[in-house]
Amino acid sequence: MYVIFHLFAWTILTEQANPLRRANQIIPVIVGGPQDTFIPNTVTAAVGDIIQFQFSNGNHTVTQSTADTACTPMEGGIHSGHIPFQDGQTDVGTFNMPVTSADPMFLYCATGPHCQEGQVMMVNPANAQQLADYVKLSQQSQSSTDGTDVVGGTAGKLALDTAA
Repeated sequence: MYVIFHLFAWTILTEQANPLRRANQIIPVIVGGPQDTFIPNTVTAAVGDIIQFQFSNGNHTVTQSTADTACTPMEGGIHSGHIPFQDGQTDVGTFNMPVTSADPMFLYCATGPHCQEGQVMMVNPANAQQLADYVKLSQQSQSSTDGTDVVGGTAGKLALDTAA
């Protein structure tokens, strides 16, 4: 009887300490398109989710900066490398980035003037003003600096008909 009660009490404590959590998600983000953008340009993601960047129309990157250095790669930050897309392709280049922190993350495209033209986004913004400030800062920067090595994710491909 003691063992059964002890097991029952342990089960209740465990359920209270570890409430049901949602399953990790794959969150698609389109990079490029008819205009040089990220769609969507804000994402709320939990640790363990994977943001799947799907590259469209042209040549783009996903590169991480800090809040106050838009268009400049953050040391040790995320960088996808350049992933091109040409008309007629049957697959889409992807960059799967695992979310490892719930802190705000600032991302931009390092190709040409894309960052200055507003191709920026945020993961887990604290508020809407934070994204607006980052967009403004990117538009004021003189040039984009490219990342070097691919860091913080895995490049791959996805069939065009299954892309977002």
